[in-house]
Amino acid sequence: MWGQRIRSVDGVLRVSLIVLLLSVFVAPVLVCAEQLIYPLAAYSDEELAKVRDWEKTWAGKKIDKTNVDQIKEFLPESYAGIYQKPEVWAEPNGFWFTIMPYKKYTDTRGMIEATNKYSREVQVNAEGIITNYGKTAGMPFPAIDLSDPMKAGQQIAWNFDHNTHGDAYHWMRFGPNIEVRSRTERSSKQDMTELYYVSRVDVDPKPNLLTDNSKGIRRGYFLHMYTPAEFINTRMFNIRYLDFNKSDDGYLWYSQFRRVRRISTGQRTDSIDGSDLIYDDEYLWDGQIPRNTYKYIGKKDLLCSRQQDRAKLQRVNGQSMPNGIARERLNTLVIEVVSKDPNYLYKKRVWYVDPESYYIQWTEIYDTMGRFWKCFENWLGDNKVEATGEMKRIIVGTQYMDFQRIHAGGSFQECLGLGQKQVDQNMFTINNLQKGGY
Repeated sequence: MWGQRIRSVDGVLRVSLIVLLLSVFVAPVLVCAEQLIYPLAAYSDEELAKVRDWEKTWAGKKIDKTNVDQIKEFLPESYAGIYQKPEVWAEPNGFWFTIMPYKKYTDTRGMIEATNKYSREVQVNAEGIITNYGKTAGMPFPAIDLSDPMKAGQQIAWNFDHNTHGDAYHWMRFGPNIEVRSRTERSSKQDMTELYYVSRVDVDPKPNLLTDNSKGIRRGYFLHMYTPAEFINTRMFNIRYLDFNKSDDGYLWYSQFRRVRRISTGQRTDSIDGSDLIYDDEYLWDGQIPRNTYKYIGKKDLLCSRQQDRAKLQRVNGQSMPNGIARERLNTLVIEVVSKDPNYLYKKRVWYVDPESYYIQWTEIYDTMGRFWKCFENWLGDNKVEATGEMKRIIVGTQYMDFQRIHAGGSFQECLGLGQKQVDQNMFTINNLQKGGY
């Protein structure tokens, strides 16, 4: 009898152990409430219900100086001031924009599949730097633990870095640089081609373009200038490497002097053609991620341009900002970005990141004395990826405002090709610069 009881208890323990083991391997993973999961919606169901209720009043409304005070909490303070006092920006008739309903964005199938496949393979060191950079694809951190602000900020920055813009992207850009007080402007026009060599998600071959990438190339871009007149037919290319300690290879063919010159890393903070932009401002950050520290400081509901039809923007010569921007509410991730270089041009940036696409929607910039200086806004829109036929969110324009010098400018971008299967890699060579075009 006693032996039977022991065997009975032993059997119960075995069954309990089996059930426990099965629960570990079969049960769904429980996720802490302080985590973000990719693909992520900007709002929970409860939060979205409140947004929809707010949209009953505001969706479709035209916002100008007469009513901007009622929604100013959803704009950066500096931009609310532009609409409140347009005369400061030499626009006596005022500026206006419209509010659209929030629409959830889901990235391409390739991005989602690559994230699910490779994110478990991402390796980081004690400083949070990815040590196998370029050997994975997709978002490296689909789950972000917000309990550690520095770690969370860095992981969000890595996700931003891994958006490969369709793997290949060709666009034409018109960019005015505006002297606000005189309502004069100097315009530039250029086309630009960008190609990613690694971490590709949308266009075959994936995830790497080359079977032998012995040079360790991460990305290349080529730019051809048409205006202003003194820069006609000036061309440049830039190659970024997987090695974070290796400087970009950037070369410029300046047509006036018919000479090729190298662009050094130290020139990335130089003003571009007399504008208020520096080379690092592309995409609102175009440098290596380890050059900065990142701190997650919370979430903020902002009106962001995520469904912008470029043709609906209205602007006359000398106008510092177009009318007709379409903005929708978005619960952005707020990241404080500080350069590790104590002599860097900016004291800090504040990013407002779209948690669904990981584009930076807004950035606020502070000078070396910690004074507010500039604010940039990206306008996003969907274009078709040629290789797959899917829609991919890309930047269709950028607006920047200098609040110290009262300068303004922007770019209006027309997509000429997204996710192309064939891109000539010879364009990223000095020989190509000297040929006179491509």
